[in-house]
Amino acid sequence: MKEHDHLLDQHDPERRDFQIERLILFTDAVFAIAITLLIIEIKVPEGHHKNTHQHIVDLLHMIPKFIGFIMSFFVIAIYWRSHHRIFGFVTSFTEKLIWMNMLFLFTVVLMPFSSAYFSEYQMETIPYVFYNANVVIMALVNYRIISYVFNPANKIVTHMPSARFLHLFKMRAIAIPAFFFCCLSIALIFGAPFPIIYFLIWPMMYVLNRYNKRKFEAKPVVANEATAE
Repeated sequence: MKEHDHLLDQHDPERRDFQIERLILFTDAVFAIAITLLIIEIKVPEGHHKNTHQHIVDLLHMIPKFIGFIMSFFVIAIYWRSHHRIFGFVTSFTEKLIWMNMLFLFTVVLMPFSSAYFSEYQMETIPYVFYNANVVIMALVNYRIISYVFNPANKIVTHMPSARFLHLFKMRAIAIPAFFFCCLSIALIFGAPFPIIYFLIWPMMYVLNRYNKRKFEAKPVVANEATAE
């Protein structure tokens, strides 16, 4: 890996920003495709000349699929936002960072399938386990990227975020895999999934934000803390 990083050092320094931008643009494109594929997995009900009642019945039958779509849409959105925050600080890159980013994107492009699989069989254990495992792995890779990028020894950033920002960032990054792992454990213990529990993720994020604010409100505010909002 060090040999590859040495090859990266051969790039024209004036082109380094362009190379980072290419990495970000490629990542954004993958996110955009993945989030679009979520809705493509929801097929329009077949049949013609249906009356109002039949259309309503069809839509009611599709509610589980729309629940899966909404949940997965916001999971992907959360991780796009996380990636956006991380690379807002990145001023350099290494071969290791590139491949960690690729592994992260692998978990992202898997989301449309795991979401469709789970939505189709929402009350069955294996699809539920597969979906939660997908999100947990995505979250853990995201946390690893955060730890790598903001480790001063790796020289990926030149302007480190404030302690408040980094603490909140890491709390969110570890809370999400912990949350989905708990969902997974509950399903395995009780022998049945409880998809409704997913909607507790928003209250959890609110509590984390409030806790972080109280933890640091007595400390001096650093200019770049506004980035955490």
